[in-house]
Amino acid sequence: MPYKDLRDWIGTLEKEGELVRVKREVDWNLEIGGILREVCDVNGPAVLLENIKDYKNTICTKLFAGSLATFPRIALMLGLPKNAPYKELIRVWRERSKKPIKPVLVDTAPCKENILKGEAIDLFQLPVPHWSKLDGGRYISTFAGVVTKDADTGWENVGVYRAVIHDKNKTTMSVAQGQHIWYHWRTWRKKGKNMPLAIAIGSDPLLPAIGSAPVPLQVDEWDIQGGLQEKPVELVKCETVDLRVPVSSEIVLEGEVITDISTFVNDGPFAEFTGHYGGKSQRPIFKVNCMTFRNNPIFQGTITGLPITEDHRVTSVSHSAIMWDLLEERMVGITGVNADPSTAYANIIVQIDNSYYGQVQQAAANIWSSTLSNMMGKNIIVCDEDVDIYDLNRVFWALAYRVDPTRDIIQFPGWISALDPIVHPDERLGFGGNKGTRLLIDATKAIDKPRSDKLFGERFAPVAYPDKDTMDMVRKNWKKYGF
Repeated sequence: MPYKDLRDWIGTLEKEGELVRVKREVDWNLEIGGILREVCDVNGPAVLLENIKDYKNTICTKLFAGSLATFPRIALMLGLPKNAPYKELIRVWRERSKKPIKPVLVDTAPCKENILKGEAIDLFQLPVPHWSKLDGGRYISTFAGVVTKDADTGWENVGVYRAVIHDKNKTTMSVAQGQHIWYHWRTWRKKGKNMPLAIAIGSDPLLPAIGSAPVPLQVDEWDIQGGLQEKPVELVKCETVDLRVPVSSEIVLEGEVITDISTFVNDGPFAEFTGHYGGKSQRPIFKVNCMTFRNNPIFQGTITGLPITEDHRVTSVSHSAIMWDLLEERMVGITGVNADPSTAYANIIVQIDNSYYGQVQQAAANIWSSTLSNMMGKNIIVCDEDVDIYDLNRVFWALAYRVDPTRDIIQFPGWISALDPIVHPDERLGFGGNKGTRLLIDATKAIDKPRSDKLFGERFAPVAYPDKDTMDMVRKNWKKYGF
């Protein structure tokens, strides 16, 4: 840690027994998507596909995916032991991201070993899968870093935004309202200029992780990635646009996003992070003017859709960390946050010390008043410290026995994700959000009840679990028992 490049990362995974090389021929049309789906469903290893139908004599012949589909591999990404618990991954993300490190710019880079421009570009030379059956085409940037820049301030952003191939040198580009790429798009459109854009495919493991994290506005992801890896990110200037990309990128696509709305074309359907297909939509064209790549490059991507997939797993760490930071800035008594991967950001589970009346409602109000709530926190569950919020068994137990529906379930009107399938297509607003109803579930022990001798002097029934001294003794002697 940090990893030199994607190949260094692949080598580490192989040494750790976390990689399978698939030498049997596989079809880019649906079969690769099915393989990745099973990897995610069974917590399987990362895969390097080395024999892809129709891709024996092309620029790129290999595809890598699934490297961040489990918490042990995310731990390795952060340079931690594989058995580091989920909560520890969140803690480390919070700690390191508060110590950003500026990137360094270099003159030469492996990603410049080959340079193609103009008519020489052919995106179909890359083994981009048709991931899911109802997808509207072959999506090329499902786990890549999309780089843009604010036309006025120079603020550079890295995000993970979908792009479907339309022909040899054109894709569409998702520019959804509220996303950072959308802020940049607006600055270029106001000037009547097209937006420069680069897609970096197959760098070190942190690139897609940081690109999919809700880093605050006006903050360069490169700085946060440097903090996470505790070393500056090495960048190189693009050939044809004034943007920077990681020197270790396997493939870089450079070009411009056309800002003339009359040129928009269809993008979709797409297997969205909500676990449902999103419909067709009109999106701007990304015209690829230059492609640079390493010798024998490796394409990287991932399947999206029903949780838990690779993107849900890695973003649960960053989303939990950033939401925890937000709450801690605004209130006291926050002891944990879990944007659990099983619910794709819609459910946020918050743990509090339950030290004052109104704390539960304050947590929900702070989440719903933040810009993060356009994609996160439709439903908020608040639990006590004695509930392990990273164990859904415990959370469901709290829902069963600490929730009084007459007082602890609160509905609140507001925006919900533009991709939320609960809104019928004919009822969508059509400009980046949807009217909906948010939900707060108070799964804490009520602190406004009187203490009672019938409750052993407490306000709520004590938990039936052996005392700490007994369990410490048992765990200390566990192997002595013969286990």
